[in-house]
Amino acid sequence: MFRASDPDGSIPCALWYPTHEPAKTSRHGIYDFCVAKKAVIAEGAHPLVVTSHGSGGTRFGHCKTAEFLAQNGYMVLAPEHPFNNFFDDSGVGSARVYSSRSRHLKSALDAVLEDAHWGIVIDADRIAVHGFSLGGFTALTAVGATPFVAGLRQHLRQNREFDTTFCGYEVIVRDGYDDEYLPVTSDPRYKACMAFAPVSGGLFSKDSLKDISVPVQIYRAERDMILRNPFHAEEIARNLPQGCDYHVTEKAGHFSYLSWAREDARSELGELVNDMPGFDRQVVHEKIHQEMLGFLNKALS
Repeated sequence: MFRASDPDGSIPCALWYPTHEPAKTSRHGIYDFCVAKKAVIAEGAHPLVVTSHGSGGTRFGHCKTAEFLAQNGYMVLAPEHPFNNFFDDSGVGSARVYSSRSRHLKSALDAVLEDAHWGIVIDADRIAVHGFSLGGFTALTAVGATPFVAGLRQHLRQNREFDTTFCGYEVIVRDGYDDEYLPVTSDPRYKACMAFAPVSGGLFSKDSLKDISVPVQIYRAERDMILRNPFHAEEIARNLPQGCDYHVTEKAGHFSYLSWAREDARSELGELVNDMPGFDRQVVHEKIHQEMLGFLNKALS
C-alpha cells in the first residue's frame, strides 16, 4: 500500500505494476487477487493509470482491471477518496466531496511521482485517468471539465420522475450550495481519460466540457437503473467538443463495471457483484479490458 498526503488527510492508495515474477492467487476481501506482492518491478519507465472509485467504493473495486493493465506494462494507482469510501462515507453527496475528489487524485499522483522508489519507474509523459460512476465524474474534472451546478438544478426540477434514483440523492445542492459552477482541480499531466457509467445529470454541459482536449473513452451500462439514460454517459458523450470513444455495454447494470467477486462472496452483496441473467461479468470485462488497452496504447503513444 502507498499513502499520499492531502488537506483531507492521509490517502491510502493501492499500486499495481508490471513484474517478471510469477503471480500467486490470494484472498483479499471479496476478491481473489492474482499478483506478485512486493515483487521487483519490470525494467523501464512505465505508463500510469490513476483510478477513481465510485461513491462509497474502495481502492480495490477495479482490482481485476488493474491486474490486467499491469500484465500489459502499465502501472495503476488507486487512491481511496476520504469521506466517500466504504469505510467512511460521511461526506456522500456533498459539494465538498464532489469538489475535492479531483484534488485527491492530484495529491496521489504528486506523491507517487515524487517518491524516490516509484517516481523513477513512471513515464511522466504517459499518464491517464480512469474512473467509475462518481469516479467517472472525477476523471472528467481531472482533465478539464467544470461541473455546471446550475444545470444540475435544472435537471433535478425537470427530470425527477425519469432519473428517479440520482435525483433523489439531491447531490451538491442539498446542503445549500448555490454557485453556478463547482470548483475542481484539473491536472495537465493526464493525456487520456476513461469514464465508466459517469455521473452528469446536467453537470456536464457543452460549455463545462469545452476545455477537455485529451482523448476520452466513455462506457454506458445499457440497463443502468442508478444513472438513467440519456442523462449521464450519453449526455457527456453528446456534449464533448471533440467526441469520444463511446461504448454501450449490453445487459450491464450500473455496478457491472466493478471487478468480479469470488463466488462465495456474492450471496449477500446484491447488485454490487451480481448481474442480470445472460450477463457474465468476467467475460464482458475481458473484452472491455482489451478495448481499454487499445485506447490507452493509441492515446499515450
